[in-house]
Amino acid sequence: MAHHNPISQNRWAASQKHEQEHWHGQEVLENELAHARKCYIPLMRRYTENLPEDAAILEIGSGPACISRFIEKGKKTFVDPLLEDFRRAYPGELPEGEFLPIMAENIPKPDHSYDFILCLNTLNYVLNPELVLNEVERLLKADGIFMLGMEIFSPLGARLHYLLERFSPAMNDEARLYCYSHHGIVKTLARHFDIMEQTRIGTRKGLLPLTSCEEWVFVCKPRT
Repeated sequence: MAHHNPISQNRWAASQKHEQEHWHGQEVLENELAHARKCYIPLMRRYTENLPEDAAILEIGSGPACISRFIEKGKKTFVDPLLEDFRRAYPGELPEGEFLPIMAENIPKPDHSYDFILCLNTLNYVLNPELVLNEVERLLKADGIFMLGMEIFSPLGARLHYLLERFSPAMNDEARLYCYSHHGIVKTLARHFDIMEQTRIGTRKGLLPLTSCEEWVFVCKPRT
């Protein structure tokens, strides 16, 4: 699906509770950081090495990992509605920066504030993906870069998730709110940005359409 109907506030709150429980445990954070070092950071550094030293960097859905900490320049802003919980769960582990424990659909910053915006494994879990992408489009500078990492599914898997979410959400993944196919996310991003690069970085095989997915990174710039 390229354009989803937004889920309910109650469904989003239940997903956030699941996400909160998932992150408790030091090994979870260590595994996430190890995965980022292997899969995301080399690509991210290719696009951030020429940023100015005082670059403004925004990470949406940072979790406690805060992957943009590995960008060795700039001022970081981290957005995640569970940040206060992560501070308690991982005392002293979060990096320096500005922390906004808010939803990503409405970020209280001026237009064109950021040189680089990072959003990893988050768009499937927000209340309204279109509004989040609207915010990224609004906040990105004219020469800025947006890097999106996410799991994408087969067209059948994405359609099945959509139907279950609409008619029988109890049968669906407890945390994941949206599923995109490759065609769906490319079409969605094209409404907001020009896609500069798209890279598949991993595959997870399963017995069913909803347990198989690929992990992709999309690097975008404002539409010209």
